[in-house]
Amino acid sequence: MEHVDVLIVGGGPAGSSLAHFLKEKGIGSLIIERGGENRNKVCAGGLPVAVKSVLPENVRNFKKVDYHTLKILYKNGLSAISKGKTIFSYGVKRSEFDAYLRKGLNVRYNENFLNFEETKTGIVAETNKRKYTAKFLIGADGVGSKVSVLTGLAPKKRFIVAEETEVPFSGIFNGTMQVFLGYNSIGYGWIFPKEDFLSVGSGALKNRFRKNTIRKFYPGEYKTKIYPISLWGSPERLHKGRIALTGEAANLVDPFTAGGIYPAILSSRALSDAIEKALKNGGSEISGYEDSLESVIYEDFKYALFLSRMFYPFLPLVKKYVVKESTVNLALELSAQGYISYRTIYERVRQSKHVSLKFAYLLIKKLFK
Repeated sequence: MEHVDVLIVGGGPAGSSLAHFLKEKGIGSLIIERGGENRNKVCAGGLPVAVKSVLPENVRNFKKVDYHTLKILYKNGLSAISKGKTIFSYGVKRSEFDAYLRKGLNVRYNENFLNFEETKTGIVAETNKRKYTAKFLIGADGVGSKVSVLTGLAPKKRFIVAEETEVPFSGIFNGTMQVFLGYNSIGYGWIFPKEDFLSVGSGALKNRFRKNTIRKFYPGEYKTKIYPISLWGSPERLHKGRIALTGEAANLVDPFTAGGIYPAILSSRALSDAIEKALKNGGSEISGYEDSLESVIYEDFKYALFLSRMFYPFLPLVKKYVVKESTVNLALELSAQGYISYRTIYERVRQSKHVSLKFAYLLIKKLFK
């Protein structure tokens, strides 16, 4: 039976960044990854520029493309485009990005986590290949988290469903990220160009998702992948004794954009601090983790959730406010600072005198006190 300080289930951005943060602190870890070393992961792959400052230092030089222009298109032909003064977002190929983040880490590939038992001295975990003992068990295993299911932590309640494909692209990369509105009743579509392919996708809340919406703004013959994403809805318990969740396994996904990589890395950094503290104190329980997330993630997510409730359902009513150059300019300006501030956008909306926008704001404010 193999022993490790921290056993991490899942080798995506949440699990691998956690392992790097722990390594910097001199804490040993082992990642159990059910996929292969170069598993194919279809994902839009958009990252805020702030990701470089929060990643562990030794994995900041990842392969990427730079986006400096944002174009928003509404289905009736309304559109707005703006080129920022600087880069506002990065684009990555997820299979390459994930493999890069796992460099130098102790990873067991093609191994499925099955179950665990918590004892007085630690954790005994079982996979389809062997057993492990660990001081702490971390679930970084995404939307289908087995650790979440077994512990009852962070049950999955609020989903969007996304349909996506990667289309070969031989044109000239122009650094333009395109967002399509109005094709989903509550959701959006996207085209993110990379060096040799386009990430094309569409997503909507689970009960509003319609297959092939993607083809309304990007016609053609291609295969797509459909997958769920578990969104954040409110602060909840993410640890129990020696066990904790991070990333999408903890529902830490932006409720407005459904972006999960950046909050996954932030939550893993906070969790690494909590684990270090527990080990130094000789404790048998991870503590203070959720408290640290309040200012790091939750505060802005609360504004993002409010805006998502207001923006998507009322889009036909407020589209002329949303799809205009000044709005796109604001989005680029805030994004170029690192990570878009939903609080700043919320304040702009709250103070707006635009009649339709004000109506939507006041209604959501009343419904979700």
